[in-house]
Amino acid sequence: MKKHKSFKDELRKSLISHAVLPCLLSIILLIAAVGFISLNLIVRRCNETGKSFSQEIERNISIYSRKASDISDMLSVDRFVFDTGYRVSGISEIYRFLNRQDIRGSFWLFGPELEFIFSTNSDDAERDYILNYLSAQRSNPEFWDKAVFMYDNWRLDSGTPYSCIIFKEISDGKDITGYCGFSLPADRFKTDTARDISLIVTNRFDRVFLENNESFSDERGKLYNQVKREGGFFKIGGRSFYTESFSLYEGDIKVYAVASCNTYIFLILISSATAIFIALLMCYSIYISAGRIAKKKTDIMYELTSALSEVEKGNLDVKLDINSGDEFEMMGNSFNVMLGSIRHLIKRHEYLARENTLAAVQVLETQFNPHFLFNTLESIRYMIKLDPKASEKMIVDLSRLLRYSISRDEQKSSLREEIEFAEKYLNIMLFRFSDKIRYTMETDEELLSNEVPRMILQPVVENAIKYGQKDGSILNISIKVYSLRDRVYINISDDGCGIDETLLSELKENMSHRHNHSEHIGLYNVHKRISLIYGDDYGADIVSLKGKGTSVILTVPRKNYIKAAYNSGQEVF
Repeated sequence: MKKHKSFKDELRKSLISHAVLPCLLSIILLIAAVGFISLNLIVRRCNETGKSFSQEIERNISIYSRKASDISDMLSVDRFVFDTGYRVSGISEIYRFLNRQDIRGSFWLFGPELEFIFSTNSDDAERDYILNYLSAQRSNPEFWDKAVFMYDNWRLDSGTPYSCIIFKEISDGKDITGYCGFSLPADRFKTDTARDISLIVTNRFDRVFLENNESFSDERGKLYNQVKREGGFFKIGGRSFYTESFSLYEGDIKVYAVASCNTYIFLILISSATAIFIALLMCYSIYISAGRIAKKKTDIMYELTSALSEVEKGNLDVKLDINSGDEFEMMGNSFNVMLGSIRHLIKRHEYLARENTLAAVQVLETQFNPHFLFNTLESIRYMIKLDPKASEKMIVDLSRLLRYSISRDEQKSSLREEIEFAEKYLNIMLFRFSDKIRYTMETDEELLSNEVPRMILQPVVENAIKYGQKDGSILNISIKVYSLRDRVYINISDDGCGIDETLLSELKENMSHRHNHSEHIGLYNVHKRISLIYGDDYGADIVSLKGKGTSVILTVPRKNYIKAAYNSGQEVF
């Protein structure tokens, strides 16, 4: 057994699902967007800060490297030692250069055997470290082909800072006459512009030369393995970080920009919690609102179903009074109009049924009365002796005429069937009245499929024969079918004795009444059945002149008028 479903519950579920799901999806997308934007901000900040700091380091080293190269090309160590004026001029130029730099370094000058000659720095510990390092690199030609970034990875003295050492050989073209260069203290590099990002500088051995904000080096001064990556997230001590790395001077210098993600993660969690709380609040509000909307709309639906149940039971006096201001109110109004139309159609159908019954009785009484049958059968009896084939045709026409007239399966038929029925009737009349009757038919093949009420031609033809014949003269009957725009006209005319003017007025007056008040029932029934089926714009009209003849014009709607007019190229409207 199919489980019964409540429309109210289904409507509430539909409202909730169509409102809650987009809400939840929006919250998820919002959280994802916040997370993506936050992480993208971290990545972008690290990349921009690290790149800017690397360029700053490279710029300063390049300046000092070019100056060291210029000094090594122009400086004469012997003159510097023995010529006081030359020495004073050289030292003045060196101080002017140092004073113009953003990062002030120290100048160092050593002899060919690394004996100390001059320096702007009096730190003996740094001097000894430089001497030791140069002594170790004297036989390495690659060292002197580039600016070398060196790091003091152990402190000779608490006041000795980590330094970047840039040195060049001094040559007279044949022999090495000395060594000159600069040392750049690590604490002079500007890292205060990136307070929320830690900047780390290391050498190729991962010894930390410089770091600000946070420490990521161990007790030996080496960088943690977690930080040593080209870019990505890592965790140290339960904290999350993101790093971007930059390599300078073929890996001799490495710069790391490290950003803490904890604050961003906290903001993401707070935003997510807030969004989830808002989503739950919205879901609860939607649930309450959906219930109210469902109840309001289903109350109207229950009123509609109750009214439909009453109609199903046969009560057509139901009336809906819905004032919702929406489509349900329109449905209620349409329901009331529909029931009114149904009641009207039922009354009209009952009246039409009565009229059709009267028409059928009239046909049976007037067309096939015993006198008609007797005369027809008597004619057949004589024709059997004189013309057996003609009598056979009469019998066939009479049987078909009887079969068509008593068939009650359909109230309507095609115009072709109606014309054939009238023609069979006329053929029988021709046998009865010999050469006293003649008839002609003009039809349009396209109109013969048009739908018309049953038995509307024969009563008119019968009236023409019954009342139109003159003494001793031939009665000519014409049936012509034609159309004009959206209407089909059937003209049954004769050249008989016509109708008296007074009687013609009575017939026309009687046709306008609801009920027949005369003895002439045939034409009245034809007119009423047509007008009841198709409306008051259709029916029968009669024109007659005394002594000239009578014309009865039947008007019915044309089937598929617009389509036919379009195919023929006619103007429709």
